[in-house]
Amino acid sequence: MNLVFFDIDGTLAIGRNIPDSAKKAIHALRKNGDLVWICTGRALRYAKSNFHMYANGYIVSNGREAYTCCAKIFEKPLAMEQIREIQKRLDAVHAGYVFFESQNGHCFGPEEAYRTIAEEWDLGFILPGGDLIGKKIYNFDVWFKDAEQYHAIEEQLNGIGVLNPHGNHPTADVTVSGWDKGDALIAVAEYMNVPLDHTYAFGDGMNDICMIRKAGHGIAMGNGQDALKKEAEYVTSGILEDGVWNGLKHFHLI
Repeated sequence: MNLVFFDIDGTLAIGRNIPDSAKKAIHALRKNGDLVWICTGRALRYAKSNFHMYANGYIVSNGREAYTCCAKIFEKPLAMEQIREIQKRLDAVHAGYVFFESQNGHCFGPEEAYRTIAEEWDLGFILPGGDLIGKKIYNFDVWFKDAEQYHAIEEQLNGIGVLNPHGNHPTADVTVSGWDKGDALIAVAEYMNVPLDHTYAFGDGMNDICMIRKAGHGIAMGNGQDALKKEAEYVTSGILEDGVWNGLKHFHLI
């Protein structure tokens, strides 16, 4: 049995839409007895509500939560002092940002940030601001109005985390230092008692570099970041050029 981990955005799907060739590939993969894991910067609610029909398990919030279809494997929430420091730094550059629980996001900053983030995710999922005390926060996204503000945010978060921009949206998710998708992949493989050589990871973004490095076999999408491709064992074609199908075929998984 193999564990095959897929990032969502730009790897498995564009928005909520999975190319037909990727659907066919995942069906064949699961029919062969291998397990499909979603491994994303998105929150659990988003991953499960949109991709549950394809997944045997979920690593979400850039690695800070992991679940089988019916049980939690682990969680790594942010400490409140981390959250307060992040808020302080982002407020200093007037950024918008949203902190995520498993089921809801809490958005702070300009009204434009709230509208943009709510549109990208789901209006009912993103809530305006509020007190975060007592809530389990796993991850956060940032909103920026232009390239200058993006770089200002990047500077403010230096030493805290790595940004992963969202393509056509003026937003980015953040991998907070100390635990990432790669660490989560290793933890899931140990939990499932599967050797690392039987793990495969597909990704396209900066937040996927860690899992590409730590998986037994790392596959970069043809549309992925150049820095990611340099770390990959294999570079497949782009998401719209049957990248998932071709990558799985290359490793004789389908």
